[in-house]
Amino acid sequence: MKKLCVILAIVMAFSGLIAQNVKLGYVNTDRILFDSNEMAEISRLFQLDRQKWTGQIQALDNEIQQMERDFDVRKLTLSENSKRELQDQIISKKEEAGRLLQQYFGDNGLAEQRYRELVDPLSQKIHEIITDIAEDEKYTMILDVSMGVVLYAVPSIDITEQVLQELNKDTIRPSDFDHDFPSFPDSKDPFDSDPFGDDFKSDMDMKF
Repeated sequence: MKKLCVILAIVMAFSGLIAQNVKLGYVNTDRILFDSNEMAEISRLFQLDRQKWTGQIQALDNEIQQMERDFDVRKLTLSENSKRELQDQIISKKEEAGRLLQQYFGDNGLAEQRYRELVDPLSQKIHEIITDIAEDEKYTMILDVSMGVVLYAVPSIDITEQVLQELNKDTIRPSDFDHDFPSFPDSKDPFDSDPFGDDFKSDMDMKF
């Protein structure tokens, strides 16, 4: 439904320009982000934060496992009151780990906030570059093929490379950096699966 609304909006806008001197262009913002030196640096910085957060949660998880092992070893020699006290300590520690997990990786958690803090300025910068090119070269409309609403366009009106060159001209890509961008899984649990896999960018619904 969202794509259909976008298509209808484009058709309506284009129909109003038929009688005018129309100059169309398109970009692929997915590729711009993927090949951006700044996005590579953003991902590098984000991974450092992610490692710090998951390390804290892993340390708590290790502590809980050790407490459970100690309890299993000692439970036959403990009084009922001592057993309840140790069990309460384990439950409390698990609750602490759960709160920390939610704080870091839950909806609107620190991970999501940090990513937005890093990526929003880049999104705005890309938007400004596209706008500048459109105004300087008298484009009537610039479409985004990464949204999946452009079924065909001749390569001659693709300004993706032009935008990318402008974006990267004063930056340096981090060395030894791969293209794996992080992603928030549905589980939000870094111990069930890697919470920052290959498709972070698309899941974050980048807006330009």
